[in-house]
Amino acid sequence: IYALMLAAQLTTADISFADAKARADEYESVLSAKDSAALIEAQGKALHAAMTECGPAKKSFPAFTIVVRVGNTGVTERTWRNDDSPFAICLDLQLARALLPVAAGKPFFASYELDSAP
Repeated sequence: IYALMLAAQLTTADISFADAKARADEYESVLSAKDSAALIEAQGKALHAAMTECGPAKKSFPAFTIVVRVGNTGVTERTWRNDDSPFAICLDLQLARALLPVAAGKPFFASYELDSAP
């Protein structure tokens, strides 16, 4: 069992941003309306808290995405981002602390897509 757990951890650690984002998109697309609403609400609260902590964003910034892998307890286990600006790094660190609702008690991937455009 330990070997299987270690293999699963290594597999997650080795995936690329693009693979993690694809997994998040797949997970988010199959959620029930109720579970999707709960996830969106929790992500909104987490993002609001992260934005408060990281300071206001510049008027405009390039779009970027942060992907999280959430364990079966709702705790973020790993993050990926496609931008290394100080603002993106700060948000990544803050969002990694958020607890997210877990549907069906299984780990999952989710994403935060940020863009300064209206």
